[in-house]
Amino acid sequence: MKKLLLNIFLIILFPCLTTAQAYIPYRVGNLFGISDEQGKMILPAKFDKIVIGYDKDFTGISKVENQIKTSYILNNKVLISNSDYTYFEKKQDFIIAIKVNDPDSYERSNGNPDYLTQKLFNLEGQELLGRSYQNIIVVEDQKTSFLTGSSLLLLYDRKERYSLVLFDKKQKKITKTYFQNSYDVDTDYDLFPKSFSIDFNDQAGTKKKLILEFENGKIKSEKTEAAIKNRGNNITGSSYGMPPPPPGIPRKEPKPSIPAGALENLETVTSYDYIITPADPEILRFIKRAADFKYAYLKKENSKIGYFLADKNTYLIPPKYDGIYLTEGHGVFYSGFVLKNNNQYQILVTSDGKQEFITAPFDLFPLYDGRDYGRKGFQLIKLFDKDNKFFCYANSEGKLYYTK
Repeated sequence: MKKLLLNIFLIILFPCLTTAQAYIPYRVGNLFGISDEQGKMILPAKFDKIVIGYDKDFTGISKVENQIKTSYILNNKVLISNSDYTYFEKKQDFIIAIKVNDPDSYERSNGNPDYLTQKLFNLEGQELLGRSYQNIIVVEDQKTSFLTGSSLLLLYDRKERYSLVLFDKKQKKITKTYFQNSYDVDTDYDLFPKSFSIDFNDQAGTKKKLILEFENGKIKSEKTEAAIKNRGNNITGSSYGMPPPPPGIPRKEPKPSIPAGALENLETVTSYDYIITPADPEILRFIKRAADFKYAYLKKENSKIGYFLADKNTYLIPPKYDGIYLTEGHGVFYSGFVLKNNNQYQILVTSDGKQEFITAPFDLFPLYDGRDYGRKGFQLIKLFDKDNKFFCYANSEGKLYYTK
């Protein structure tokens, strides 16, 4: 009885001890579902692909009668099923569903929203606003919700006009429109989240500035005033209005001497998953660059390769591997490597010249995907097959989230 009461007390006092859990796309045959860390299926494998989001959410991708359908998954529940949207974004208490209407033009335009259709949903999967827009911006910091029960939305419609509205989450409707039909806006977050200001054009086309101040989860005050015109000069060339000097003849740098045993090139490996063609597989990319012999380079001894720190005259990674690849995405103070030996691969992460962790060996090529994924201490690994295509996920201890 005392043990039972102690367990109940611990659950109440430290809920994170029982609820902290990572959820991972799990491959069964050629389909994907979602499992917990131990591999217990939470959502059955019915998708051709699952993309991990940024806030405990996923996008499931299916091929239905030769058409690509997407589903939005949050907290292991499918909220939007078999849609025609290209991808989804979770913004505070909203889901923005985005369809890319013309992928080629969208890519050439560097992401111009004129080629998008967006709709707003709440976290229950209910559609809001009653119409689509080309762009929907939730004017809230990703970490601090400065309004209680409502949100500011900046909407860009099919007529290429902006509106700023206050949306009540409980009533599920717009309760105030600050301006609409503005052909241009300029936002100012300098004093955010204490205040927010935005320049817009009123109905007469006059430039105005709206200033909103916040306090205790509400809008404390609002005022509209004439916008200050941009006083910056647009003169090209030098600061005195003179044309820049002609380019000089480039100096030919001498080719640096190559230390004994040094390899002339390094390879950085990353992956590519194109968001506007969601059905395409994620692909490994190997990027070759010249070594910096003043700083660090790969060095071969007795047919084995190590990673040598020239400025410290020592090995960070001893020469006992068949191949070493640099990886990215570990943070400012971390360095990541994939080490190859006897056709097996391991990920090594270092910090300040010291080993932080190294994974179990894998037969497939591993790529680090997320530090503290789902919970502190859980490292998520992507595995790629011999064709450099994504195969499945794994943890750092070598467990594969895959069954035939």
